[in-house]
Amino acid sequence: MAFGWGSVAIGADGQQIVDSYGDIIEPADLEAAVYEFVLAYNGAATGVGHEGPAVGRLVESLILTKEKAAAMGLSADTPEGWWVGLKIDDPHVFARVKSGELAMLSIQGLADTEEIN
Repeated sequence: MAFGWGSVAIGADGQQIVDSYGDIIEPADLEAAVYEFVLAYNGAATGVGHEGPAVGRLVESLILTKEKAAAMGLSADTPEGWWVGLKIDDPHVFARVKSGELAMLSIQGLADTEEIN
């Protein structure tokens, strides 16, 4: 199992995050997308680097907003984003996760993008 942030919209410093693909997502858009994703792809599979065959499955999903963090008694500087847990079925990929070679978690999915200035 591997657990961590699948996507962070707002960092602990309150600033909008630009991800490793150069994308940003508003917290409300992330929340809506995650709920639709989980409903559409119950037990969704994921590949390595958003490519290739499935090597793991989504087993935990939590959208953390400022409101939810406050209700849970978490710090006000808790990031806003999507916490995930993945069951990595491929032992070779899991070894790469454990070694730190694959240090980021993400879910393989599709999204509509929009250019902004």
